Amino acid sequence: MLLFAYFPPWAFALLAGAALPAALVLLQGKLLFGRTWVIRRTDPGPAAERRRPEAVWLERPGGVRLQGWLTVPTGDSPPRRLLLWFGGRNENVAWTPDLAGWLPDDCALLAFNYRSLGESGGWPSEAACVADAEAAAAWGLARLALPSSALHLAGRSLGTGVAMQLAARLAAAGRPATSVALITPLKSLRAVLRRNPLLAPLTPWLRSPLDSVAAARALNCEVLVLLAERDTQVPHAHSHTLVQALQHAGAAVTVHQLAGTNHRSLARTPAAMRQLGGWLLSGPRPSAKG
Repeated sequence: MLLFAYFPPWAFALLAGAALPAALVLLQGKLLFGRTWVIRRTDPGPAAERRRPEAVWLERPGGVRLQGWLTVPTGDSPPRRLLLWFGGRNENVAWTPDLAGWLPDDCALLAFNYRSLGESGGWPSEAACVADAEAAAAWGLARLALPSSALHLAGRSLGTGVAMQLAARLAAAGRPATSVALITPLKSLRAVLRRNPLLAPLTPWLRSPLDSVAAARALNCEVLVLLAERDTQVPHAHSHTLVQALQHAGAAVTVHQLAGTNHRSLARTPAAMRQLGGWLLSGPRPSAKG
């Protein structure tokens, strides 16, 4: 206690001012990816009875285990496509078997909780989660004995950033995803944070920028973009900037705005799930030889 008596009052203010950014830098992964409070179930879809969900685990380096769900069709024919889903901030992807009931009969659905969400271990960051995403894609394709051309990606909000980073990485490796679906997509996490007066000064220390506009330069596949009618978290202007970047790169982009939805509700509304399922049904498919 006597030691503190030698410090002037302004020194404590200075230390506190330095400690807050330092803490945010160290904790930013958890702050950005959030935590799973509840599992938000939704309408299981018209094909729910023809789907079989299974809890799965993905082993990662360092003893990290990721919790996930694989939902496959129950018909006589094995799935010919895999849709890999990336959740938004705070999202527990245990709800995704409901989404599977809206997908085409030849499409399986796989989703893993980000690190530290649900029962997944580890600490989230862009680098870790994109590496996990690449491993999840490889695991899912191997599990279903599918070629790389059978992979489709979909993400919501924060998950669109992860999906875009993975899509760019796969394209650079010569194993591009066949299509990418983006629900309320952000152009970058840095752009979203800059809209908040309290968080904007911290953007120079952001280690997970999730720059989708930069990633868009590598894509020339088919892309679906779903926008909410009202979105106070990711302005439409941000999403349209990403759309323009994708189109400039040669991607075929389809954009739909769904009435009566907001940023939080859009992904789980029957209209959005029906839109995604219908787009996959009429969209690109891998060849019979893969």
